Amino acid sequence: MRPKLYIVTGSKFKFGDLSLKLGEFFDCEKKPWNDPEIQGNPDEIIKYKLQRAYEIYKHPVLVDDVSVNMEALNGFPGPYQKDFWKCFTPYEMGHKFAGSRISATCRLGLCRGPEDIVIVEGTFEGVIVPPKDNDHKGREFELFVKLDGMDKVMLEYHPSEYYDSSHRGRAMKNLLEILKKENR
Repeated sequence: MRPKLYIVTGSKFKFGDLSLKLGEFFDCEKKPWNDPEIQGNPDEIIKYKLQRAYEIYKHPVLVDDVSVNMEALNGFPGPYQKDFWKCFTPYEMGHKFAGSRISATCRLGLCRGPEDIVIVEGTFEGVIVPPKDNDHKGREFELFVKLDGMDKVMLEYHPSEYYDSSHRGRAMKNLLEILKKENR
């Protein structure tokens, strides 16, 4: 029997994305994240979220945190991208910053106990392009980011392309490598 893992997120998309791959190792259940975002660098933020989620649920948890760095804004918003979306819609972002370089790093934190913590990350780089429409299907930068070496925006990727190229997919590959080594 697989152990239960709480994936702590408010996003159905993220839960589906994460639980699909982690289902090999865990029985995944979605749990809400309602705590406010803290100030700090990306490592401090993921460690706080991980520790706080474990304190709340007293059960193995997985959390994620994303930092988005835009060349046109000298690396801003970084780990504060969640608040940044309150100022711009994805459609506005794509038009306002078209042509600028962008990167995003997803950090995944897995805590199975106070002394059993794993943090991995994955990054993508690309360019911002004007979106064709305003239907982002509950996702954000996927509407206006064309990754290096690709000929379409992330929202148009087949699920396997998305997993192979996205920041979250790359972080997940790193986490799965660790879990596979542990289960040998």
